[in-house]
Order: sequence, then C-alpha cells, then structure tokens
Amino acid sequence: MPLTGRYAVQGRQMRAGLELWAKRSSCALELVDDRSDPARAATVHEKLRRHCEIVLGPYGSDSTRAVVEEAGGALVWNHGAAADDVQRMPGVVSLPTPASAYLVALGRAVAGERPAATVVVGRGRGRFCRQADEALLREASALGLEIVASTGLDDVARVAAVEQPQAVLLCGPLQPEAAVLAQLEREAPGIVLGGVSPGVADFATVAGTELNRAFAPVQWHPDAVTDTRLGPTITDLLADASAAHVGELDYVAVQAYAAALIADACAHEKPSNPRAAALQLRTRTVYGDFGVDPDTGLQRAHRLSVIRREHGRRLLHLANAA
Repeated sequence: MPLTGRYAVQGRQMRAGLELWAKRSSCALELVDDRSDPARAATVHEKLRRHCEIVLGPYGSDSTRAVVEEAGGALVWNHGAAADDVQRMPGVVSLPTPASAYLVALGRAVAGERPAATVVVGRGRGRFCRQADEALLREASALGLEIVASTGLDDVARVAAVEQPQAVLLCGPLQPEAAVLAQLEREAPGIVLGGVSPGVADFATVAGTELNRAFAPVQWHPDAVTDTRLGPTITDLLADASAAHVGELDYVAVQAYAAALIADACAHEKPSNPRAAALQLRTRTVYGDFGVDPDTGLQRAHRLSVIRREHGRRLLHLANAA
C-alpha cells in the first residue's frame, strides 16, 4: 500500500479498511509501503506472494499494471485500479467499476442538473484518464451533452474562460485536479463542477479549501448499498470504524475491505484456484455488487454512484449512475 508518495492520501484510507477487516476476521495483516512507486510495488507484491495466502493492493492503475506485468499471469486481487486495460490483464480479479464509466457517471449527473449543457473536459495524462475521456465523448450525445473542448488539466481553466461552458468535468491525479477545482470555484461561479477528487474524504486537506458545490463519481457511498450477502452490514462496518476511531471512511477504504472479504471467501471456496471461484462468484458486500465478466475480466456488476460535495459533506446525489 502507498503509505508515502503521491498516493499517500488514498493509502491511509486503504490501511483503515484493511485493518478493520483484519480485526473482525482475526487474520494476520502485514502492511508494506510501496511509496507510490510502480516498480517498488511490483517487487513488494512478488515478495509477499512467497509467504502470504492473500496479497492485496497496490493502489493506482500504474502501480497495479506493474504488479500484473511482474506477476506473469499469477492471481492479482485488484481493488485499487479502475483502468479498463488493467482489469483485462491475465490473472486479475477486479472490484471497481472500470474507468470508462467515471466521466459518463458525472455526465449523467450534469444532464440531470443542466439538460443540454455545454461541457469542457479536463483530463490528466495516462490510460485511466484517456479511457474515461473517450467514453464520455462516445456517450455525450446520448446524454444530451455537448462537449465543446477536451484538454489537459494544466490548460482547462484557460479553456473554460474562453468557452464559457455550463459545466467543467475533470479526471486526473488527486492533487492537481483538486487544485484546478478550487481555482474554478473561485473564478467561474455558476458553472457545474465535477471531478474524481471530491469523492475522497480528505479532499479539503489536499485542495487547501472546501468546495461549496461539486460532483464526484464514487465507487461506494453508505446510502447506496441497502443490504449485504457477504460480510458485515453497513451499520456494522460504520460501528467498527467509529469504535476504532479511524475517522470518515471513503470508497478507497471500503473497496480494500471488500477485496479482503472476497479474496478470503474465494481462497476458502477453491484453495487451489481462488481466481476460478472469483469468476463464478456473484455476491454483494458493503461495497456493493460483485461480478466479474469471465471473458473480459472487467467488473460488470458493481455500479458507480455520484456524490455532491457541499461544505465538507459528501451527499449521495445519484445512485447506480454507471
């Protein structure tokens, strides 16, 4: 897990989720810092596979991609990489909804607020952001949206000032995206803002300010899951978190928790081939539905929701958005 480096904010949530799972399950948990570095993540994962029954992590599509390449087809439990290409790689079992749904979910929320809105998209570098951007461009017409520009994160504020869109949607790394959202809220009052970063519990710490309005796609929200078939209920999980004084949980924590639940269940179901058990499994945890497409490897059962961030609160705006 990334306890330091550029993914450290998400790493703290990942750690909280796994420690809550370990305490309830009475399993031994070994935590190793990969420093948010893909090469180190691959090395750490390979070493842990030698003596651990289950290895979880890392966080981030770049780090997970490196782990899978090093694993050479061996099982990789993926809860931290949404990129479509990573989920399609050999040996991977993924929990998150793929990246191609992220901006589509935001677009659906914008269409509900501002029908026929004009939209500027700001994207980061890398395959995750490209996959999310390309999917929105394909779906925009069906959503009733007009994409007037798609540009890099470092140029999106300038482009928005020129185009005067009704909405700006961002998909990029946490820190730069959060900074752009904070800038746009100051400089472009009245437009609809959306991005990945407001879904993270520690957004305000990263951005240096709190948003009064912004949408975010999230893999999990406590109000979006009504029941569970595997593991504790939402009520039990939140009670455990409160008793452990871990603070507010976001989707990164709960997707790690759910990965541990599913990996443990599959390891018991088919000790010699837990991936085969995972491909057959259809269940629901506190994280939501689980069901991997056996042909593509993509997570198909789980659905993104959209939250609305207002004055420090992450309110469920649209459940099962994509």
